Amino acid sequence: MKGDDERVSDLDRSDLGMSVTRDDIMPRMRAYLTRAGYSSLLSAVPADILDIAREIYVEALDAAVPLASVAEYGGDEIARELLPDSLAGCSSYSVMLFSLGRGIDVKIDRYFADGEPLRALLMDSWASESVEALACRVDERLRNVRGDGTMRFAPGYSGFDIRKNSEWLSLIAARTSSTADVEVLRDTGIITPRKSIICMIGWKNKARRVAT
Repeated sequence: MKGDDERVSDLDRSDLGMSVTRDDIMPRMRAYLTRAGYSSLLSAVPADILDIAREIYVEALDAAVPLASVAEYGGDEIARELLPDSLAGCSSYSVMLFSLGRGIDVKIDRYFADGEPLRALLMDSWASESVEALACRVDERLRNVRGDGTMRFAPGYSGFDIRKNSEWLSLIAARTSSTADVEVLRDTGIITPRKSIICMIGWKNKARRVAT
């Protein structure tokens, strides 16, 4: 098993796995349908709904422009007021941004405007599961290198102010090459594009900056 120093040295590699592949944003069909309110048993989903769901899956996959950005910080480099209690006192932090881009939002809005709420709902559900799948896959890659860390945490949970999304996005922008067209409304903390996640993991071992 690698020690902490060996894990830290691994962070200098440019092949950490932050590049995003098509497979990374493909959610499980069952999870996608369950999110939309249908049974997790595909055999229990009406055939016509299943056909539309499969069409939407392919359409959404083609429309998504995924982004995964990871910014590495030492434990003393992030102000305490920007950390929830569950992340305080860690030796280092990974601050992360995941997004599917604005094309998905446009398609969802268009389906609603065209009077096709079922297709809008299915695409919205697919996108929610897709961006979470991307976050989980990058999370796993990081843990394979970094070892023991906290749970992934996002503003808006456990009483932590969702408006911290704005400061967290600034942390990411300061140390990564791209935050694409992701923005945070400062008054509300809402992220656009809508299918985006800003989150953080705390680590026991010290960090070096990751090439993403």
